[in-house]
Amino acid sequence: MSRRSLRQAVATAASLTLLAAGVTFGLGASVAQASPACSTTQSITSKWAGSVWTPYTLAKEVGSGGKVAPGQEITYVTKVTGSGALVKSIWDYHPAGFQLVKARLNVNWAVGGQSWSDVTSTVIKGNDNSVMVSGNGWTTAGGTIALETTYKVPSNAQIGAQIDSGGGTDIALISGYWDVNPMGVCVTIREPNAIEAGSGSLDNAGLGSVNTGSGQVFGSITDPQGSMTNVIGGIISNVIGGMS
Repeated sequence: MSRRSLRQAVATAASLTLLAAGVTFGLGASVAQASPACSTTQSITSKWAGSVWTPYTLAKEVGSGGKVAPGQEITYVTKVTGSGALVKSIWDYHPAGFQLVKARLNVNWAVGGQSWSDVTSTVIKGNDNSVMVSGNGWTTAGGTIALETTYKVPSNAQIGAQIDSGGGTDIALISGYWDVNPMGVCVTIREPNAIEAGSGSLDNAGLGSVNTGSGQVFGSITDPQGSMTNVIGGIISNVIGGMS
């Protein structure tokens, strides 16, 4: 066997070994992958040669316990944290047919610190069910880049359907393009409750919105894992307040 053939054989064997071990190479390209089990939150941390082996995290979560009725609104938050490099863009993949209602960006601004800004009018809507916001670069040093997107669910959405979503980011690194779709952050279409069937929304009934993303609903914005532990308490408070 020639030296070149031997090198090819060794490389092929090494690749097969890595694949068998579950190692995939996704950074720097959009790669087809098996969808993870559905959840209301997912978080992926990775480090690679282009990041000088320092970690970065892409996370996403969905509000309302991941359940929404046809014609109602649902909110997702996609987050990026890391070791200091600038994030050039961040995007959300939403289920087909969902219509964007509002988008907000939370970054560590040069003036004002970590805070939300409405970007509904400046997002880029892709033909691949994506909503992207881009800028001159937002630092991951001591802060989180978060994109909150609220959508209206189609009125003819199928009850019981469980629909996945995804997210991605472009970090100012060598091979910093990171695309994860699907990501395993799913929403389940449920039956409308009595209030929704009668008035069209919880807001109209004076109970407040349980779909709007916020620090209370989604936990600390600086936590890449996010938190949904305050959702139930917030809903109960809204209901009691609406009945008083």
